[in-house]
Amino acid sequence: MRIDRTLRSALALLCVALATPMHRPLSAQTPAERAVHAVVDSFFADVAAERWDAAAARLDLARFEPFFKEQLRNARSEVRLPDPTPEELMARDSTMPRAVAEWQVARMRASRPNMAFGDYSHEFAGVTSQHDLLTLTIPDAAARWLAARDERTQLRESARRQGCPLGNLPQASPPTRHTVLGVLMTNDSTAYVVHTDDRFRDAPAGLMSTTRVLVARRTGSAWRIAPQRDLLNPTNYAVVGVLCSRTKN
Repeated sequence: MRIDRTLRSALALLCVALATPMHRPLSAQTPAERAVHAVVDSFFADVAAERWDAAAARLDLARFEPFFKEQLRNARSEVRLPDPTPEELMARDSTMPRAVAEWQVARMRASRPNMAFGDYSHEFAGVTSQHDLLTLTIPDAAARWLAARDERTQLRESARRQGCPLGNLPQASPPTRHTVLGVLMTNDSTAYVVHTDDRFRDAPAGLMSTTRVLVARRTGSAWRIAPQRDLLNPTNYAVVGVLCSRTKN
């Protein structure tokens, strides 16, 4: 089984991060390492302040564009399907009692707000229609894609889908703080960056690791961060929907 060279480099960097101290003074870093470190620090500072346009501008948008175009192709092929009737469900399964068919239809209708047709806010924050998605520019799509990965946005989106006032959300904790542990230059245009965050600051040490690797590439005279799903959160991390009480008149 062949392992991708990128994966090998990432695994090697993680081994270095675990085996040796990677906090080096700026004076000991090369100009390229300092430039990569500065870009990554600025990216996470923009994320903490929810400056999504600025954070997206630090991404390698040329690598984001194919992903976004695939999302557009998928959206164009989607067709709204009406909820089935009890009779249609019973025709598909001759053993299904009418009471069960009616219950399933009622359940589908009740869940519609959580899976509304054309709502892409799980992937692109604030995009709730096909039209909105199809008219996004690449930079705006990248900004909304980043925002959708952030746990603060996810909590607000969960509240919106439940019809809950944002004022009823739990008291927000401080923004997650990301720390660069080290930079590995593989050549003059590619760098692997080990970083971690304090998301589980109250968990026993070592039980909830958030150390991972991002890739930075030189595009022209600037360094840009490769888009990947674990930039802001570990791959096994998910925000559970909030529960709230709706105010009744």
